[in-house]
Amino acid sequence: MRAAAFVTLLGRDLRRAGGSFVLAAVGITVGIAALVFFLALGAGMRSVVLGKIFPNDRIEVVPREQTVGALAALLGARPQGITQDNVRAMQQTPGVRAVLPKLKLLFPHSGRGGQELFGRTIGAGELVADGIDPALVRAELGPGVRFEDTLAQSSGRACQRHADCAAPEKCATDIATNGASILPGRCELPIPALVSPYLLEVFDGAIAPAHGLPPIARALADHAAGLELEWDLGRAGLGFAQRGTQRRVYARVVGVTPRAIDLGITVPLDVARRMNREYAGESAASQYTSAVVVLSHPEHTSAVGARVRELGLEVRTSGAEQMGLLVTVITAVLSLTSAVIVLLAALSIAHALGARVREREGEIALLRVCGASRSAVFSLVLAEAMVVGMVASLAGAGLARALGVAWNKWLGSRLPAFPFKPDDWFVWTPRDLLMAFVFGVGACALSALWPARRAAGTDPSVVLTRGVF
Repeated sequence: MRAAAFVTLLGRDLRRAGGSFVLAAVGITVGIAALVFFLALGAGMRSVVLGKIFPNDRIEVVPREQTVGALAALLGARPQGITQDNVRAMQQTPGVRAVLPKLKLLFPHSGRGGQELFGRTIGAGELVADGIDPALVRAELGPGVRFEDTLAQSSGRACQRHADCAAPEKCATDIATNGASILPGRCELPIPALVSPYLLEVFDGAIAPAHGLPPIARALADHAAGLELEWDLGRAGLGFAQRGTQRRVYARVVGVTPRAIDLGITVPLDVARRMNREYAGESAASQYTSAVVVLSHPEHTSAVGARVRELGLEVRTSGAEQMGLLVTVITAVLSLTSAVIVLLAALSIAHALGARVREREGEIALLRVCGASRSAVFSLVLAEAMVVGMVASLAGAGLARALGVAWNKWLGSRLPAFPFKPDDWFVWTPRDLLMAFVFGVGACALSALWPARRAAGTDPSVVLTRGVF
């Protein structure tokens, strides 16, 4: 049978049988729409959970827990930390792209600020801070942004107030036990600090609404420079450092980066070393308190984790595996439900085609008499089902995208702000769309195999002898 004749017959049969395929086509459309919708929703959830909340391309390495005696703790002894040799060994491990060492500030300190954004000062009796190598974030910061220890570049000129210092220096002072500044102070450049997008999300979603403050995540992410923090070293709400002079210095936020500590501020590593050395001793400055190991691919997690344990260190679990598994299981269950809908609709197509083959036995017999081969008849019936599957699958994909747009708008207006609330809940990938399309067409084709085989097996002599036409 020529291609032109085949297409003509196919179009005629589809027009004549349109009504019998409507219900099945609607079922295929609904099933494919649900399948594409849930696949895209699952991918969107994974992108948030495993991309922002629990990145699955990195692991956090911490020292192995050790017991320090009560007397040793009173004398300032600390558990073994991560050495520079450990860092070099991890960097040489296959599958490791980078190692980001961190050094926590191991002494009491507190901070306050926010006048520029909120119109009033807010503070924390206990501040969390750590230090990282400036080289790790240099490419992420804007041109001209300096993330380094600024003490050597400060003038150190005596001052009574900030106006005595040339901008952008601030008047840093020693502080008495009652919190009063001891003058004169010294003019120092603010210490550059980084904050994490996670901190901004938590602030906007939980802290700001509770205190009647405006959200700052977008504003600070776009214009990070300028937010200043008054920082008391060696002094906090729960105690004082056992060594060093309590001082009031100033920090300025210069950027937002996921490499920063989640809840707190991150300063240059040299600043953390200098402060730890002064307020917590040499041992607190010579070793790292943790390190983030960035993997070239998540599949290297097990091998890198084993190497970390060989070095006498531990991998701190973040919950990424459990959350990722939960999202995957939910997506699989919903996708399976959608697939069942498609298969049930495909059975309706099989039933409709079987009935049409019985009704058209005379036409099929005449086609065979006129020279149509068994394979041509088989392909004609199979093509009917595949065309229905193509049209219904495309309609289902379009319906899923429309539902996704409506979902985003509805939840965007109904749900309050919360940490990591996505603007778009879906990730539409060509692979998922193609997979759903092939599944819809394939299900229809499989359902048509038996009716097509029956039509191809029609014996013209038997049918025409019975007078069926």
